Amino acid sequence: MFSHAAGRAKTSAAAFRCFDTRENPSLQAVATLSCDFVTEAPAFSVVADVAIVKGETPAGDRTWLSFPDGTARREAVHVIHDLPHLVVESVFGLDAGLWGTLATNRFPGLRLVSDVPLDDHAVAKAAVKAVLNRWGNGPDTPSGVRARLRKSGPDAAELAGRLTDEQIRVAVAGVRQLYRDWAALPVGGTLRATWPLHDSWLHLL
Repeated sequence: MFSHAAGRAKTSAAAFRCFDTRENPSLQAVATLSCDFVTEAPAFSVVADVAIVKGETPAGDRTWLSFPDGTARREAVHVIHDLPHLVVESVFGLDAGLWGTLATNRFPGLRLVSDVPLDDHAVAKAAVKAVLNRWGNGPDTPSGVRARLRKSGPDAAELAGRLTDEQIRVAVAGVRQLYRDWAALPVGGTLRATWPLHDSWLHLL
């Protein structure tokens, strides 16, 4: 289980899940680095802030990444597809999956430290499929997620072997929570996050 003090975690998580219902027309205003909710993070553990503005339709959603050096850029993100990647890649330590690639393209050669080098793009897709289990292929339990991962090739099987039950539980709960947060967000509101997701939010799941 996680060991952060409940009060500190609640404060950080509340800042993390802020819903800004006003649309900011200027890129600079949207992309200011939100250090308030990552103050407990060690150096370089947060590569980018993420701000996703909800449009009237999925095609109208807009996503910005902002960086510690004050720069920012807009990215093409398919929210329903890519939010699960944000959670699963963060929790499973897949630093070169979809979100790691989006963030580190800003800094050529930069990678977060990973214990096990894997083909993270392919593994990230397999991991998200295993966690989401859209087709009801077995139970949504740690053993069920591992079984689905093992069917996706040797690298995914290696990942399955090193994941803890708690990591899998947090990934499943985190995906569901972000989907709920996104569904509750009004048009023009902003979902703010970090890449990778900060532990202060994950600790509450």
